[in-house]
Parts: sequence; C-alpha cells; structure tokens
Amino acid sequence: MVKKTEVSAQLWPQIFERLAQDEYAALVDPDHDTLNDDRRMRTALARAGWTEAQIATIAAAHAARQEAAPVTSPGVSPDVEIAFDRLTADVESAMARLGLSSYERVARGVEPRLGPIAAKINVTMTDESIVTVGAFLFRYCGLIARAFTRTLLLDPVFWQSPDWDEREALARLSRQPALMWYWLRIQMSFAVTGTHILTPYEPSSPQEVMLMEQVARAMEIFAIAHEYGHHDLDHGRCLEADAKAEEFAADQFALRIGYEVERFPFLMESPYLAGGAGGVVLLLALENLREVGDIVLSRRALQADTHPAAEERISRFDTVAVLKPQEFGVLRGFRSVSARIMRTVGTSIREGARTLPEPLVELLKTHAIP
Repeated sequence: MVKKTEVSAQLWPQIFERLAQDEYAALVDPDHDTLNDDRRMRTALARAGWTEAQIATIAAAHAARQEAAPVTSPGVSPDVEIAFDRLTADVESAMARLGLSSYERVARGVEPRLGPIAAKINVTMTDESIVTVGAFLFRYCGLIARAFTRTLLLDPVFWQSPDWDEREALARLSRQPALMWYWLRIQMSFAVTGTHILTPYEPSSPQEVMLMEQVARAMEIFAIAHEYGHHDLDHGRCLEADAKAEEFAADQFALRIGYEVERFPFLMESPYLAGGAGGVVLLLALENLREVGDIVLSRRALQADTHPAAEERISRFDTVAVLKPQEFGVLRGFRSVSARIMRTVGTSIREGARTLPEPLVELLKTHAIP
C-alpha cells in the first residue's frame, strides 16, 4: 500500500513533542532496570503454570519483538508500538479487501498519555488524519480480557443459560472475593492513575491464554477500527455535526471491519471479533471505569457529554446480522454473554468501590492524576 500522508507525517512529530513535554508523559525511563522486570515476569509465569521451556520461549520472542519494534513516537513503550503496528495492519488490510482506500491517508502515532484512549486527529486543510492510541490502551484491554476470561470460566454454561438471572450471578460473584478484588483493582488503578500500577501482576495460565488473547484482540481491533471509521466517514470536520450520530456510525464501521478481519483469523477463529462481542466488553468496561472513578474520586468524566451511553451503542450492534444472517444467532449469543458478564461485574465492583475504607479513598484522591 502507498501512504499519502505527507502533511500528517510532518505534523505528528510536532504534536508528539508537545505531548512528551507534559509532566505526566508516559515515556520509558532509559535508566529503568529491565532485568528486574524479567525476573518478575518469569516468577509470575511459573506461578501461573508455565513450564521453564515455555517461559524461555516467551522471553526470547519478547526480546526479538522489542528489537524489531517500529518507532512512530520516540520514547514510548516498544510493546505498544509493536501491538499498534500489527493491529493497524489488520484493519487496513480488511479495508483494502472491502474496497476502501481511505486508510492510505492515515498516519499513526502513540500518544504518551495516561488512560485507555484511542483518537483521530484531523489534519487541517487536507483529507489526512492521524489515528493514535494512548500508551496504556493495550495494557487496559489485556487486563480486562484476563479478568473477563476468569469470570466466564467460573461457569460458561451458567452465563449462557436461558434461565440466567442477574441476582444469582451477583451471588456467585460474591463467592469469588479474590476475582472481584482483581476487577476492582484494575478499574480503580486506571481511574486514579491512568495506568495499571495498582493492579497485581497475575499472568494468564496456559489454559486461559488463548481465550484471553482472543478477547483482548477483539477489544483492540474494535477501538482502532472505530477511529478509522471516523476518518473514513470524514467525522469531526463539521461543527454542526451530531457527535453522537457520528459515534454510532463509527461503531458500525468497526463492526464491519472486525467481521472482515476475522475472515482471515489470527491463529484460530474468534467470535468475539467477528460478532462485535469485543466491542461490548470494551464499551461496558470503559463505562464501568468512569463510574468507579466517579465513586472513588467524586468527579464526573466529561466523555459522556459527547458519547452515547454504552447500552445505547450496544443495542445497535445487531446490524452485524446483515453481514451473514446464518451466523446471527451464534454471534448474538457471544455478545449477550459478554454483556451479562460486564453488567454483573459492573454492579459488583461499583458496590465494592462504595464500601472502600475512607482512609484508603482519601489516600487514592491524594495520589490521583489530574
């Protein structure tokens, strides 16, 4: 593919340089001791059930990827650059197969900002855009996907039962205090610091890893394809435009791209990507994050003013059935189960946030990032 991003390619380094000067810029410390990280990773993987040979393979692959990482935004994590490069390639390849060429006018970059963010920056006086992700988007998706997988695997049959009852689901989760504390720690950490720093490092077991990776990838593709949708549909250039209508349209674009990406599956087929269930998990996770932040920090996020509520957005996901009607029941089932889990978890962790000890809440407020 030939990129037509001359202006955006010149603009992004200027934007990045300004962002990198912020006191909270998420940049890698060149003096950081990576050996300690490696030891911590190996210990945690062994505790999660990985063999020494498997751990060695994982470590070697990680080192090789870091060495070959692209650089769009000097100083950000190579892991983020690697993931963003792979995911944008998947989205752009899907667009090309669908006869959409707008991706040729998209540059990309990693914003050294805190929080699970993705954005599209219009380049003034051109038809080019810059699609960006925050430095912690993929870490957030991975943690949510891991907690989601562990919640689903408590009893997969229960979550998809036609007799499913939310009160019973809440009762079951109440009997899993360690898992619910993990959920709350993830959301509380991102609400307070914009990072995973307050979340314990609990890698997936060999039995969990494939499902966890499927869910995380589906969330990430949805987030990035949504921003490509804003670009393809020329959103954000008209002051009179209906911002909420643009969000709905970008969601529909993301669903279409996710389905097309999954026509050429990565390792194995993923209904979480094909049917939009990854988008359901992401949207409800972000809404839960905003609500936990409101409870713990007593401040209301402004995003809801321009974005429709997650439930309203998800209610329109059934349009994915038009893509391939015979798969509608299966795809809808995965979205339904995902929504059940995320709604139930949301109810549980909001209650957990409300009952945090007051000294802890005050401490969190003291250390919260503005």
